[in-house]
Amino acid sequence: MRSRLLVLSLAAAALVVSGCASPAPSATTSPTPSATSTNPYGEAAIDPLGVDEPVLTVVGGAAGDVGMTMAQLEAMGTTTVTVFEPFVKKQQSFTGVRLSEVLDKAGIASTETIDTIALNDYEYAASVSSLEASDALLATQRDGEPIPYDQGGPVRLIFPDGSALAGNLDAWNWSLTRIEVTTGS
Repeated sequence: MRSRLLVLSLAAAALVVSGCASPAPSATTSPTPSATSTNPYGEAAIDPLGVDEPVLTVVGGAAGDVGMTMAQLEAMGTTTVTVFEPFVKKQQSFTGVRLSEVLDKAGIASTETIDTIALNDYEYAASVSSLEASDALLATQRDGEPIPYDQGGPVRLIFPDGSALAGNLDAWNWSLTRIEVTTGS
């Protein structure tokens, strides 16, 4: 009886261990992107959108769903800030549109709460007032060049040094594709 329990225990342990092993990659799976020395964001390469396709959609404001192409977004007026980029740990200049401008265009009040949603479905929820108080910027360029998808573009949510959300890495949402109102007051 004891040897039978031992055999059953060993068989169960073997099943647990084999369940923990990674399956062999197949032709249809690709490895999860990870940070490299040339790309600290760990994102896979993605084909860019066409010039007439929205890079950002804002949902739930008084203006209804508002989709913006890169040209429409940047036509709202851009500003440039130099910040310590926490993911690459160096000073970089970002140019983009103040989040407050985009939310005003979409009819979203500072009393609302929004979700910022990335291409990989990462979400960060915050009150509009806290994002605006931190001078949130929807960056479309880094160091004078468009931000590639595989480096967190084409739209990134960033915060100037010294602002309340500058040190909150969860708030720095890259490859931002959508903003949704989640609550109102």
